[in-house]
Amino acid sequence: MTSTKLLAALCTAILATAALTACDPKEPAPVLDQPPTPVQPGPILPFTPVKQPLDLTPFESAPCQILTKDQVAAVVDDPPDGVRPTASKDPATFRCTWVTTHGLLVTISEPQVKPVNLTELAATRASRARGLEPWSEISLDGYPAAIFHETPGPDDCDVAVGVNDTKMLHFSYGGEGSPSRYWDKNRCGGVLKTAEFVLDNLRHT
Repeated sequence: MTSTKLLAALCTAILATAALTACDPKEPAPVLDQPPTPVQPGPILPFTPVKQPLDLTPFESAPCQILTKDQVAAVVDDPPDGVRPTASKDPATFRCTWVTTHGLLVTISEPQVKPVNLTELAATRASRARGLEPWSEISLDGYPAAIFHETPGPDDCDVAVGVNDTKMLHFSYGGEGSPSRYWDKNRCGGVLKTAEFVLDNLRHT
């Protein structure tokens, strides 16, 4: 084979390899070295009094900064580069929603109109068509909490945590499509992990 033909063959091979690589990109590497540890809920606690009340000022000031990058990777999407957080502050709620390219929505909110605490939330069950069922009362890190389903279906789960005697934080997973890689079979587990992260962050803010 002449040098010209050899060079042409090498160029063809290089171009073919480049084309295959472009058509078959590798999946982005996750941020976390291992899956997050699932939460172990505690026993039922009275809604009041909350023994270690939390100040929600940090959340109210910057709702979307309540989770670190690694925590977003753990409960929303890993790697988190494509996650879009959107803050909302209005008379009804302080809220941040994290939206993924898969369609998953993770929301943390502090209601400003009733129900604003666990007692008021539990009282609304009788007036709702499905009563927020299935409803389970638990505790998280010493705080009273409830797992419930505001929207019917396996793709949605909600957790409300009483952070002081008058306020609660509402955590929810919703949306269709492929959820977080770590909670694809257990969305309520993902919501509980989100709540655990936020409680710890608020305690150390």
